[in-house]
Amino acid sequence: MQISRKWNFGIGTVFSLIVVYFIYLYAKDKGWVILAFLSKWYLIIIGSLIALSLGIILLVVLFSLLMFLIALVKFKKINKTYNRKKTKEFVDVEYKIKE
Repeated sequence: MQISRKWNFGIGTVFSLIVVYFIYLYAKDKGWVILAFLSKWYLIIIGSLIALSLGIILLVVLFSLLMFLIALVKFKKINKTYNRKKTKEFVDVEYKIKE
């Protein structure tokens, strides 16, 4: 049985981004150009992947909310026309019979 590892972002990824950020600050302070360059690009690439995945999730949630609101408005409009057809109009009149 072969188990394949999938891409996932979790607490470890966020923790590694924090550690790499402090490594970047330390390397920049000490003047280590190569380490600062590598850590900066690691932050850019991994940070943009996380931001991209969060952005896609946010767009899906907003699109779903928009579709729900549109369906709700259409349902109210259909419900109003159904209720209007269901009720019958009549006039309440009193009358007397002449003898």
